[in-house]
Order: sequence, then C-alpha cells, then structure tokens
Amino acid sequence: MKNLIGIILLGLIVSSCSLFQKPSMTQEQIDEMVAENDALKTQVTSNKDLADQLALARLQADEAMLKLADCEGGNSKVHIIVGAFKNSSYANDYSAEMKEQGYAGRIIAGPYNFNLVTSGSYESIKASLQDLNGVRDNVIETAWIYIE
Repeated sequence: MKNLIGIILLGLIVSSCSLFQKPSMTQEQIDEMVAENDALKTQVTSNKDLADQLALARLQADEAMLKLADCEGGNSKVHIIVGAFKNSSYANDYSAEMKEQGYAGRIIAGPYNFNLVTSGSYESIKASLQDLNGVRDNVIETAWIYIE
C-alpha cells in the first residue's frame, strides 16, 4: 500500500514537471526556424564575400590610380596589348601578323612570363585611349592597356 501511494505521488510530481511537457512549438515551426537560420547564415557569408570583393576592388583601383599618376608623369610606357602568349613562337607569329596589318607588333615581357604583343606604345594614357577603340574595332575586341 505504501508503495502504491508512493508511485501515485511520484506520478503526480513527474506529470506536473515542466521537463516532461511537450514543447510549445510544433515540429513545422521548429523546422521553419532552422531553415530561416540557415538562410540567414548563408546571406551573412555572402555579404562577407561581397565586402571582401569590394575591398579588393578598391585596393586595385587605388593601385591603378597610383600607376596612372606615375605614367602620366613620364616615368612609364603605355602599351595596347593585342595578344599574350606563354609560348614565344606563338608571340612571334602573332607579332608578324600585326606588322603585316600595319601595327607595331612589338613583343614585350609581361607579368608571369607572358610575351605581350603590342599594337602600339605611347607616352600617356590619353594617347593610348585614343587608339584603343580603333584597335578593338579593327584587330581584336579584347585589346587592353598595359602600363610598364
């Protein structure tokens, strides 16, 4: 009898304990919150990546402005590049082709051991920009400016 009363009292205490009650949220609500949390984490990561890209772009722009300032001062040479080759024989062939078309076709050493083929070389950015669109229209639309 004592055992029976003890079991009943224990049952009443345990059933009223908040640890054994069901949560106030449904499983759907919990899953929805977890999915929302994951989406927010992804968005935060994406925003951090965009912030890093923006910082890198600003750094590159600053470096370009410094290089441009040096170039306009007459310390550098500006080239319009129509081809970049690791293989020097390809660069020589393309250089000959450029010379046949009436361009400089000079080969200069570029970064990362590339051989850069020029359509022309200039003393200022302004002068090179005047010819860049013509080279893009008549030779190759991916021509670009390289500052030595």
